[in-house]
Amino acid sequence: MKVKYRVRGWHMAFMLALVFALAGCSTSTGKPSGDAPTREFIDDMGRHVDIPTNPQNVVLCEFSPIALTIGLKPAAVCNNDFLNSFTKASLEGIESVGDPPNVEKIVSISPDLMVFSSVYPKIYREVMDQIEKIAPVVYVNFTDPIYDVFPKVADALGKKSQVEDWIKGFEADRTGAREKIKQAIGDETVSILRIAKGDLRVYLSTNFGGYVVRNALQAKAVAKVQAEIDKDRWKNAVAISHELLPEYAGDHLLLIVEDEEQYKEIQQMALWKGLPAVKNGQVYLLEAGKYYNSDIITIRETMKEVADLLASGKSK
Repeated sequence: MKVKYRVRGWHMAFMLALVFALAGCSTSTGKPSGDAPTREFIDDMGRHVDIPTNPQNVVLCEFSPIALTIGLKPAAVCNNDFLNSFTKASLEGIESVGDPPNVEKIVSISPDLMVFSSVYPKIYREVMDQIEKIAPVVYVNFTDPIYDVFPKVADALGKKSQVEDWIKGFEADRTGAREKIKQAIGDETVSILRIAKGDLRVYLSTNFGGYVVRNALQAKAVAKVQAEIDKDRWKNAVAISHELLPEYAGDHLLLIVEDEEQYKEIQQMALWKGLPAVKNGQVYLLEAGKYYNSDIITIRETMKEVADLLASGKSK
């Protein structure tokens, strides 16, 4: 699919008027503003998009930690970006375009580039159809945050040269963290469990520490968890019943508790008390907000914390 942005010299009055025309029969398409140099970029939906070579006024949804890492402060972000424990302070004063993204707000910002997760056109198709007419939009899949997403978003932002040094630093940290837990727990298994209201989930290889445990630290998974990962490498989680806990809980249990009452009930169950991780004092509480995301900054920081927890052998 070829997405071209050819309209020259937009003015704010026209842009504001566009908000009301987008849902109708307008055939205008967004473009990099002004006469700035552009290049073709192929996004993860196979779209060929003309984007600015050096974007300056960028709207990012889900990818602001990457922009901050490579020294580009976003013009605006979506709601989820403000939930990141490690970067929300750096986003102070930056506008939110909401969730779903607000078309009128984006028009008022007059971005020269927008980067969204490829989930957005699936859940907000009509909204994204309108947003795509404002300025160039690049869609990026959630795959490997370090080796796929980071280089791709950095490239779209014109900062690809900054990726290599960061990854080298990350890999040095990762080597130290892997060695730390290898010496502490060897081939013992590790599971991630989240207790929310009416929901019990085992996390696999993406967020809530999944990427950290499975990809960064390469901690061994129990057979049931590994089978789920083998079926879909980037599957987020699997919901289980209380009765299945013994099959999914490893020798070490990283626990995220969002429903204290349910957790208290589970703690009274004989099957919980019989889990090896519980009997051996190897249950480690994780802060939900800190582990929610799976961006490069969250991964690097929580990797160190998880390594320290597992190496300490002390439940918290």
